[in-house]
Amino acid sequence: MDYAKLDALIEARRDEFLKDLGRWLSIPSVKGAAEEGAPFGRENRRMLDLALEDARGYGFATRMFDGYAGDISMGAGEKTLGILCHLDVVPAGDGWTVEPFALTQKDGNLIGRGVLDDKGPALAALYAMRCVRDAGVELKDTVRLIFGCDEETGMTDMAYYNAHTAAPDYGFSPDAEYPVINIEKGGLHVLLSKNTGGEEGAEIPVYELYAGERPNVVPGIARAVVGCKDVSALRERLELIAAARGFELALRDLGDGRAEITATGKSAHASTPHLGKNAAGMLLIALSELGAGGGSREAIQTLAACLGISGQGKLLGIAVMDELSGPLTCNLGILRYDGQSLSAHLDIRYPLCASEEKICGQICMKVSPAQIAVTRLSGHAPHHVPANHKVVKGLLKAYSDVTGHEGYAFAIGGGTYSRCMPNTVAFGPCFPGDVDTCHMPDEWFSLENMMLSIRIMAHAIAELAGKAD
Repeated sequence: MDYAKLDALIEARRDEFLKDLGRWLSIPSVKGAAEEGAPFGRENRRMLDLALEDARGYGFATRMFDGYAGDISMGAGEKTLGILCHLDVVPAGDGWTVEPFALTQKDGNLIGRGVLDDKGPALAALYAMRCVRDAGVELKDTVRLIFGCDEETGMTDMAYYNAHTAAPDYGFSPDAEYPVINIEKGGLHVLLSKNTGGEEGAEIPVYELYAGERPNVVPGIARAVVGCKDVSALRERLELIAAARGFELALRDLGDGRAEITATGKSAHASTPHLGKNAAGMLLIALSELGAGGGSREAIQTLAACLGISGQGKLLGIAVMDELSGPLTCNLGILRYDGQSLSAHLDIRYPLCASEEKICGQICMKVSPAQIAVTRLSGHAPHHVPANHKVVKGLLKAYSDVTGHEGYAFAIGGGTYSRCMPNTVAFGPCFPGDVDTCHMPDEWFSLENMMLSIRIMAHAIAELAGKAD
């Protein structure tokens, strides 16, 4: 295989790639109201139409699956290599210093919503296919690039796709990190809830608890509104707890016999809770040590004792780990109380050695004495492609050949399209040590690393689907 010719073609199309990327980023493909032929909204359908139109313009065969997904193919082998990407993006949100839905180049970086997650890698995969074909690489397997439109909000697009066509035999999704992610932990969302009967008669009644917006984020701020007869005395007690625990706790007098307690921690992703400090757990511990609550007191004390701030499920008795996939993580992502109904939403990521049934059973045993109900909201099993599988070995070879760095396979707590297809792993685009800016304001990715990713994916296609020299 003449990789020099392939690499030269990729570099020669740098400006063309950037022009296409600008057009792709200009479409705000955030999930919207369903319409006929556009199950995820008009803009997502418009983005899918543009991607398939561009692919046809480059001479590829395309298929549309009712606005749920589309695919692009080349070759006619017995086996199929799949490349799974998504065209939907999260909302821009606040904090941008440039136009979110446009391509901005600054200091060698590409900036725009979707440039990293996942429009940039999706277009990079299309260019990798195009350059492999134009470099004259002979294929033994079909190569199929699949574009979905619902990765950010449920992956129902891939369920629809799989129901309407055969899945690829093996593949990768450039929506995570290099070198190769061959294990994605199992996921489980659990709701702990209790109707408390109110706060009447409590020395320190709790009228409101509020922390977190999404279960997959470690909450950095948590607040409680409590009854307070003596603000100075309560502040003194709270300061003692903060000093003993190393917590950041503050008290604000709201008047009319009420005060607000604020716990300040540090946000992080639920898959890496050790990088944060859970403010909701801090608040529960503080309230428990204050003896706060009427009807909620037992539940608050139980949650404080069973959850804490460890993020590993140790206090719940569900902590477990294995050598391949690492430790279980347990994040208290959302905490709510309105004076009557208390709820805590847990995001649990578990390794290969664990099971959903055992986790749920153990949680029930821990919290049921306080009459806290346990509800399974959703879940999925771990995804594992063995390290000796040809797709893992082929991708690692391509990564090492292009970068000169040794490749290795590892596990993550997050989830990608990989779990939707057989023998599929996550592969790029972030390199070891990169800042992951997806979902952040001013989402960016290095131009040189983007071009390097095109090369890596092109080499991977040649290595896995190409005929042996």
